Amino acid sequence: LNLMLGASSLGKRFGSRWIFRGLDFSLEKGDVLLVTGNNGSGKSTLLKVLMGLLSPTEGNVHRPEGEIRRTMGYAALDLAVYPSLSAKEHLDLAAKLRGCPTDPSARLTQVGLELAIHQPVGQFSSGMRARLKFALAVQASPAVLILDEPSASLDRIGEATLASLIEDQKKRGVTILATNDPQDRRFATHELEIQPLG
Repeated sequence: LNLMLGASSLGKRFGSRWIFRGLDFSLEKGDVLLVTGNNGSGKSTLLKVLMGLLSPTEGNVHRPEGEIRRTMGYAALDLAVYPSLSAKEHLDLAAKLRGCPTDPSARLTQVGLELAIHQPVGQFSSGMRARLKFALAVQASPAVLILDEPSASLDRIGEATLASLIEDQKKRGVTILATNDPQDRRFATHELEIQPLG
């Protein structure tokens, strides 16, 4: 088994309330895990535990070797961007923080934003901002790509961009999608539904 990301008996609670418990999965290169569940069920909490932003209360996460900022890419609706910076400046700054090479022109072309390379992000539509976050998430060619509600606010160009990014990621590693959009099921090789506890 060429394990790239896995969880064993994973559980997280806040105070006395368990968000999830006993989660087990193992993902190999090319796998796409779809995480579903009602709003507030703990999907985003699970993603943060998998990325090491929150510690699990019990169980273990098996991640790729190396620094998380290079081996894992993350995009989410609530991820902030800087309105006064251009798309290129976002990628240059992120590359510096991650210690990875930067090629803003290629990355922005990949997500259909090449014409907006020098435009301040404050002028972007919500769909354009979503595509910029995709470019930032894949910038370091991560082994694990984690996308929280990636289809929200996407138009047809955005949906095609998302599909192509996931295809690329399959060649490189694994993808996790937290979503309630039934359309996203087409990407999945594995599914995990978070059930409310208690």
